[in-house]
Amino acid sequence: MYLLDVRHAGGVRLMRRGVLAMLLALGTVFADGAALAQPRLPLIVVLMHGKEDALRNRLEGLIEGLRELGYVENRNCRMEVRWSDNQLDRLPALARELLAKNPDVAVGFPVLSAQALQRESRSVPIVIASGAGAQRLGLIASLAHPGGNVTGLQNQLDELAAKQLEFLKEIAPNAKRVMTLSSGFSAAEPEVRQGSRVAAKAFGMTLIEALADSPAKLAQVSALCEREQCEALVVLLDPNLQNFRLEVIAMAARLRIPSAYPVLEYAVDGGLVTYSSDVRSLFRRAASYVDRILKGAKPADLPVERPTKFELVINLKTARTLGIKIPQSVLARADRVIE
Repeated sequence: MYLLDVRHAGGVRLMRRGVLAMLLALGTVFADGAALAQPRLPLIVVLMHGKEDALRNRLEGLIEGLRELGYVENRNCRMEVRWSDNQLDRLPALARELLAKNPDVAVGFPVLSAQALQRESRSVPIVIASGAGAQRLGLIASLAHPGGNVTGLQNQLDELAAKQLEFLKEIAPNAKRVMTLSSGFSAAEPEVRQGSRVAAKAFGMTLIEALADSPAKLAQVSALCEREQCEALVVLLDPNLQNFRLEVIAMAARLRIPSAYPVLEYAVDGGLVTYSSDVRSLFRRAASYVDRILKGAKPADLPVERPTKFELVINLKTARTLGIKIPQSVLARADRVIE
């Protein structure tokens, strides 16, 4: 409605121009308001302890799982990832950096990453993509009832070490002096070590326990193995070692001893035998926790899951190099044989 007295045509043109300018300005305001009213994309942050080139396939498992559930980065969610480059002392600062972004949910691998995140926040939901030792560190009250802001997936512990020694005994029945290797920094170190000791006693083996938290330490481990006349090697479940697994495999090859490993990638890279859950599938499963949390579920109410399927992988090429004949009874149980 025009409430003014216009006496000549020029005044009408001026008024029309003024109204048009006002309408254009209002249109801009409404457009800006509509843009501001667009829903905020949920932010998923991921803290990975390790090196990207060694563990990238695991992160891809998480991304794949999210995609299967309908989440596409920059379309209906955002993601920020940080890598520690296998430096434990970097985890606290990286956790603070990620949490400063006000994420809707955080994903940590392994448990030590989840611990770094929880030390900075007891309110942001945290999902363990894979790991062990969460209960011992106080991140969860129990597997069935986590009770806090942390949930996710946990690997088997003593059972895994026992199976590694069991397969070694079948492959190399005369091996009695067995070295067990870890970094010493795993969240589940006490449980894993205890499991290996109990199993070794049952199988009549003597353990030579060794630690290496970097490739440089492997020379000392190798010298210890030769000095103690080790006849086999078991690499215990330890995410820190996975970042220099090629060097560990090369050490076993130089020593010319049979070896058992806790993660599939070791066999793919030349290790003799691995018995493990499919860690990439655990990361993919972790996406379901992220999905439920984004839809309103509380970590305290989501039970921690443990893998139920394990794979035995034999590298026959490595066996031939070592002059080891893998028993048919073991080959028959293998889920995969690498020629």
